Amino acid sequence: CIGLVHLRGSLFDTIAPGGMLSVPLTRAEVQPYLTGDLDLASVNAPGLCVVSGPDAALVDLAAKLAAKEIETSRIQIDIAAHSRMLAPILGRFGDYLRSIRLSAPTLPIISNRTGQVLTPAEATNPDYCVQHLRNTVDFQSCMDKLLAEPGRVYLEMGPGRAMSSLAQANGAAAGQVIAAL
Repeated sequence: CIGLVHLRGSLFDTIAPGGMLSVPLTRAEVQPYLTGDLDLASVNAPGLCVVSGPDAALVDLAAKLAAKEIETSRIQIDIAAHSRMLAPILGRFGDYLRSIRLSAPTLPIISNRTGQVLTPAEATNPDYCVQHLRNTVDFQSCMDKLLAEPGRVYLEMGPGRAMSSLAQANGAAAGQVIAAL
């Protein structure tokens, strides 16, 4: 895993600069704005998506939405993650994945590509991981799946509270969400 994370970071350093823009719209509402070089990077919660692409296209999108009184927020990253801008690195990323042993999970994992339980076939398929790097993350569908079982507790490990905030934006009660370092 460390090798894969290191490679991902190194590959990100080789792609053209870009960025990500948080947009308070649903997937359907943001879709008409995904023209030219823009991609839907993630669907994080009802009415909260992230668009990825080149800086100029993101600036243009932010201006169009501001004219409609829709306030966007630039995500502090200089990579257009989950976008077509990653195309030049996907082959090398996939080659690395094909060189290591991938195992099926022993605990259920919700796929943030499908919002369903990750299948053993998906978990062991390098192309699934490549497509995850390139395509839209559907965190909202993951939370829908998890929230279908009442009484769950959501624990965020690591710096910040981004995922905890998104869990609450998807309907998890404040008492169900714990952020820990």
